[in-house]
Parts: sequence; structure tokens; C-alpha cells
Amino acid sequence: MKSIHKLWLFLILALAATTSLWSRQQPSPADTQDKKPGGYKVSVKVNMVNVPVTVRKQEGGFIKGLTQKDFRIYEEGVPQEITLFAQEGLPTRIAIVLDISGSVQTAWGTIMHATKRFVEHLHEEDRFALFTFNTDIRLRMDWGNKTDRMEEVLGSIYCKGLTKIWDTIWAISSDALKGIEEKKAVIIMSDGLDNRSDVSYDEAVEAAVRSEAAVYIVSKTESVRRLYNMEKEKDPYLNIPPEYFAQADFALRRLAEKTGGRVLYPNLFDQLDDIYAEVDEELRNQYTLGYISNNASNDGSYRNIEVRVNAPGASISARPGYYAPNEMPAYKH
Repeated sequence: MKSIHKLWLFLILALAATTSLWSRQQPSPADTQDKKPGGYKVSVKVNMVNVPVTVRKQEGGFIKGLTQKDFRIYEEGVPQEITLFAQEGLPTRIAIVLDISGSVQTAWGTIMHATKRFVEHLHEEDRFALFTFNTDIRLRMDWGNKTDRMEEVLGSIYCKGLTKIWDTIWAISSDALKGIEEKKAVIIMSDGLDNRSDVSYDEAVEAAVRSEAAVYIVSKTESVRRLYNMEKEKDPYLNIPPEYFAQADFALRRLAEKTGGRVLYPNLFDQLDDIYAEVDEELRNQYTLGYISNNASNDGSYRNIEVRVNAPGASISARPGYYAPNEMPAYKH
């Protein structure tokens, strides 16, 4: 059987499999990056609610030059006083999360190149960390801004195994991003076809929302679906229901929407450079609004946020809500 047939048969046989949550590869002293936060803080109080906002024109492009007076923010329908306002992209902690399951093996060279170029173009004040996941979740490079070892680290990876994306999102949100007060973003490259997680999808989404990081997903669900349809004509034993792909795509889009991020769809892996550049441009052109909620109860409840802007025809993208301060729910599995 050809290698691509083996990959898909492996995927199908493993749909009901489960495993443990988190195996973190401790970096050697040479792998550990400079962990200085750069001296920037987004929030000035622990109960500050930070809301990055993207404002676009209908015809495309970003609307720049807006002032604090142009924005209104509401929590559960109640107006809030904006006490933090930034017009330019703030220094950002970016978690880069790469799916290294067997289904990406043929495209790994392109993924390596695009990821390396992306981190090399980050601003000096930004910090990134690199994670990979398949059957295991591993920290490959800890928070820093040094890129000299990126090629070596990525070049040592062999793509194989299954996909535990919900476990990965839960672990990074509740562990790697915990205690970070700077602006946060997560960039995940995956098809979303989870077949190995212990954590449920809803638990993963809640953890991501609680982390206050915008989740951007570079989705290869559609490209994998097309590849599967081609292989199905050759191998009648391949039998993934069509709705499985639709459900995976919906799950990714809902995750991104809940966190104020986006799902991006490269037609080909050769377009990853453009996709990464698109995410970078959005992060640089966001406004950041901050307010101290007039609801002082630390009850852990979910609270809806609405942002309005005085810019006719503008399209706004912002996270729709947050969880009030409280301890993260214990892992139940």
C-alpha cells in the first residue's frame, strides 16, 4: 500500500483511541531562549479586561487613526469606561503550534520554511514559543526572540502519529500562557481532525477563552478532505463520513471566533508565507481596549462583550466575551 494510503488507514483506525494529556520536552540549556518579557505590560491591574480589536474597511484593509473616543465597549449590555487604549500593535507573546502528525509529512519542508520566516520577521519586543503535537505535545523552544536555532529544531522533527489538538489547546492555554499579562496570540497549523485527545472540545475552548489569547488557525481541513476523496477512489476501505470534515471545520471556526482570532485557509502549503504574513499584519494593526469591569464579583462566570466603533461601514473583530477571574477548573480526566 502506498504511504498516503497507510496514513489515512492509520487515521481511521485511530479515531476512537485515547492517551495521556501532556508530555513536555524539557529544553536543554542551549534550547532555552532569552525569557526577558521586554518590560511591556498590557494590563495594569489583575482585573483589567483587555480586548484587542481589528477594524476593517468593507472593501478590505485596516482602518487606522481612530481614537479612544471612537470606541464604546459594553459588558452584558452595560457601558464600561475604557481606561486603556493603544492604537499600535503592542508587543505580543505568540505561541506557534505545529501539527506534526503523519498527514503533514509530505508538506513538512514548506511548513519549516514558512515558520522560520515568520519568526524572523517578528518585532524585537515580541516573544514566541514553539510547540508541536501529534500523539505527544512538546515544547520545542521556550519563550524568547532568538531564531538562530529554529532551523535545527524544526529539521530534527519527523512527522508521524495521530492528532490530539484539543489536548494541545487545553495544555498550552492553562500552562504555557498562564500568568502572562502581555498581549497573547496562538497560531495553530492543523487539520482539526482530532483522534487522540482526552480533553473534550468544550473544555479546550473554555481554556482558550480563559487564557485571553486570540487563536489563529491555519486550517488544512479542506486540503485533507480533497486528498481523502482522491484516495478513496483508489481504496474502497477508506470510509470517513463527509460530515466529519464539516464538523472539524465548524469546530475550528467556533474556537477562533470565541477567542477573537480567525481561521485561514491556504489552498496550498506553498501559501503559508502569505498566511503567516496576514496574521502578523493583523496583530500589528489592532487597537487594544482595556477596562475594569463594573461587576467586581470574582465568580468565574462568562460575560459577554460588545465593541462598537464610530466608523461608518467598518467591520469589527474582537473576542465576544471572557470569564471573570477565578481558578481554572481542575482537569477531570
